[in-house]
Amino acid sequence: MKRDACSRLLPRIAACTATLLFPALAPAAEVVPHAYRLHAFSVFAAVIAFTLIVTWFSARRGKSASEFYTAGGGISGLKNGLAIAGDYLSAAAFLGVSGLIALYGYDGMLYLVGFFAALIPVLLLVAEPCRNLGRYTFGDVLAYRHSFKTSKMLAAFSSVIIAIFYMIPQIVGGAVLLYALLGVPYEVSVLAVGVLMLLYVTFGGMRATTWVQIIKAALLLSMCGLLAMLSVAPFGFNVSTLLDTLSHQPALRDWLLALHRLPADDNTLISRTFFEPGLYLKDPVELLSLGLALTLGTAAMPHILMRLFSVKNAQTARQSVLWAMLWIGGCHLLIIVIGFAAAYYVGAAGISSADKGGNLAALLLAQHLGGGASTTGGNILLGAVAAIAFATIVAVVAGLTLAAASSLAHDVYVGVLKGGNASDHEQVRAGKVASVLVAFIATGAGLFAKGQNVAHLVGLAYAVAASANLPALLATLYWKRCNTVGVIAGVVGGSLVAIALVLVSPNMQYPLAVRAEATRALAASSTRLAALEAEGAIRYTGPGDFSAARDAARTSRDAAQSTLDAIGSRTTSLVGLRAPLVSLRNPGIVSVPLGFLFVVIGSLLGRRRGSGTGWKALVYRRDSGVGVAHAVDH
Repeated sequence: MKRDACSRLLPRIAACTATLLFPALAPAAEVVPHAYRLHAFSVFAAVIAFTLIVTWFSARRGKSASEFYTAGGGISGLKNGLAIAGDYLSAAAFLGVSGLIALYGYDGMLYLVGFFAALIPVLLLVAEPCRNLGRYTFGDVLAYRHSFKTSKMLAAFSSVIIAIFYMIPQIVGGAVLLYALLGVPYEVSVLAVGVLMLLYVTFGGMRATTWVQIIKAALLLSMCGLLAMLSVAPFGFNVSTLLDTLSHQPALRDWLLALHRLPADDNTLISRTFFEPGLYLKDPVELLSLGLALTLGTAAMPHILMRLFSVKNAQTARQSVLWAMLWIGGCHLLIIVIGFAAAYYVGAAGISSADKGGNLAALLLAQHLGGGASTTGGNILLGAVAAIAFATIVAVVAGLTLAAASSLAHDVYVGVLKGGNASDHEQVRAGKVASVLVAFIATGAGLFAKGQNVAHLVGLAYAVAASANLPALLATLYWKRCNTVGVIAGVVGGSLVAIALVLVSPNMQYPLAVRAEATRALAASSTRLAALEAEGAIRYTGPGDFSAARDAARTSRDAAQSTLDAIGSRTTSLVGLRAPLVSLRNPGIVSVPLGFLFVVIGSLLGRRRGSGTGWKALVYRRDSGVGVAHAVDH
């Protein structure tokens, strides 16, 4: 009797709790049926609560500036490698790229190639030299040789811009996840991400953020391994058999026919396009531009650079990158399997109908492998995947928040305003205030990113990093004639060019084009729905269940109408354009060479006063590491 009462009471308590946490709950999302939402939410809440407990324990050791910014430089190579993997394996890799593979096959994998190859410049050019300078931030590396206050201000300027660009797609991914799991509105989801990332950073600093990222990386690797094994188990754990079966699947053929006008009787040609380049990334110049930004941008991402200062010496920094390459490479291989498995088990059409960008592919696959949408096991597994993915997003956002806040607090407040003279208490307090400011800016920016695919938005952040930070960093480390004027020209010029090209690119929303597409979709879905209702369930002979077909048509109609309502009467983009001025979605092929050119021209035109002495000191410290302990204490 008591057990029956408890079974009736628990769902009510959970529903009340969810209402208190999310008072503006939207109607139930289609991914998790209402009857199984408690199961998914329970697993989700358990994972998030665990990371918060770790943050609380770590907060007791984050009192000093060294602990807050770099965990005292005491993180081992293995742990730091896992933490780098946690920082690096973002929503773009797990959600966005797995979705792109499920929708577009081979082209989706090219993102992973760029992400992985990007660690090579970090290993060869950046890891040991930066750690040997023994500083907290990118600004400290520049200030070692150039004008102190100018270097600090430039580093803060570029680091905050890069962090915001990179945080936006993470926040978008978090909002998509919360909506899929609980039906939480996008705006409320963005606020939830903002609150959690503030808790991780302000209470625990680098040590708490590190442990959250380690836990998240371990959970993500384990879950990716589980999904991959469950996916290939029916095929004798042979991935080739899975891909061969997928290539002969009628649903894939129908999806490819919808994407391309191909001869309907040539099944071989149709299937082959899914495993060849050109289905999504059709322009070779666009692909080169994206690859250039991804490969070079990682070496200058502020949250990756900051990780190099959390270990005891340069050798450990190099070991960290090698460990990170192992974990990241392994996870990327599993994500490839997950993407193709989602295309086979769920279908590209089903994934696209749930989320146009494909960001829910991994979740829908987990739900299917667990038993389906109408089973407890399916929704528990979906909840676990969603929780890990959400923890991935919040941990990455926390790392970016800490990096940007460190630049504002350590470089601007301590370096410029206080002249380098600030107590530990003042430095930690400044870091926490800066964290709140960065979180506020990122949350506001995230509200404007609704409806964007998280994979290609990350490329924009990498373009800014590769165009602004990397030229200045490499010239500072390896070019004797580099000076303050060159660094100013490189950071400011590279940033402005990259941002300007992004603002006039096809990545922005152009209301006229969106309205035309939504109008066509509304007309097509309304016609489809009318035909289904006229045909009736008894006479229905199309694919799948009649109710499912009718619900899909209604969902498409409602989505198109919602898009039209959101566009309203607007006719121009954010910068007042009716159509893009450039065709490149990623500006790397233009902005990266210009960033390096700005550094060279500025250095040649600027004064070289004191550059010889500063160069010799930097080379000695860069190659030997002598004096690192003193620099850390300072």
